[in-house]
Amino acid sequence: MQARLPPQFNMLALVRRIQPRDSELTAAKTHQLVVRTRLLSSFDISRYIPIGSHARKTAIRTHSDLDALVVVRRNEAKWGGSIVSSETLLRRVIFDLRGRFPHSDIRGDRQAAVVHFSGGQESLDVVPALWARFSGTRPVYDIADGDGGWLETSPEAHQRFFAAADLRSGGKLRGVAQLLRWWKYARRSPLPLSSFHADMLLAESGVCQGAKSYGNCLYSAFRQLSSRECRPLRDSVGIAGLIPAARTKPQLDLLVAAVDHALWHSQAALTAEALSDHPEANRQWNIVFNDTF
Repeated sequence: MQARLPPQFNMLALVRRIQPRDSELTAAKTHQLVVRTRLLSSFDISRYIPIGSHARKTAIRTHSDLDALVVVRRNEAKWGGSIVSSETLLRRVIFDLRGRFPHSDIRGDRQAAVVHFSGGQESLDVVPALWARFSGTRPVYDIADGDGGWLETSPEAHQRFFAAADLRSGGKLRGVAQLLRWWKYARRSPLPLSSFHADMLLAESGVCQGAKSYGNCLYSAFRQLSSRECRPLRDSVGIAGLIPAARTKPQLDLLVAAVDHALWHSQAALTAEALSDHPEANRQWNIVFNDTF
């Protein structure tokens, strides 16, 4: 009897499998609510804006942290008539959250107060911000630059930009962004790829537009990253300046090597698929995702 060949690798099935669990979404809403309630009672806040992968609906199960932009009114950030440093404002937020969550690990991470819930299994990055200006109809905010100064951001504009690109792709863009995240975490130590960089690169490049499979879109994403050598991306929205893929040169070198490895094997997988060699295509995609597909 002829041996039965394994089925063709189904990238759509993987996209469905890596969606956040209902329990994770419920926990995310709860964490956002309790942190928002605390900060509203402690600071004069004009807006609390969920941002990041959950806001763009590109979160994946187990590995997507929460992010929120907390817009503090300027009177809360003044000392002696001048605006304090972003580092000082961040320290104030960290100190206040430690008072509300004494049993949680809370620390600063350049731009955010990171609150670790459930013994570190879940976290929420709280990014303090000040309203800066309007750019057209888009609100622009100042957030910490990691060195005590300020830099501009407009998460609502970025979310609209990403959503419009996803619509043009027929809804594939979000799935490919999730596949990139799954690839990022498919190893003992996650690759140092900024999710914001990846999402904006996908949205800007148009790699998911047209009659293309998820596999072809993912290959095109790796090709984009590789051809640019993961260099910082100029913000298409025109607010955030340059958006780095990784923070340090060693991290960038590691990321470029991983991207080139994934590009080679994803191309091999697509070639095998074109030849209807499904076992080989499966083997190559399994290499890309480090045995986690």
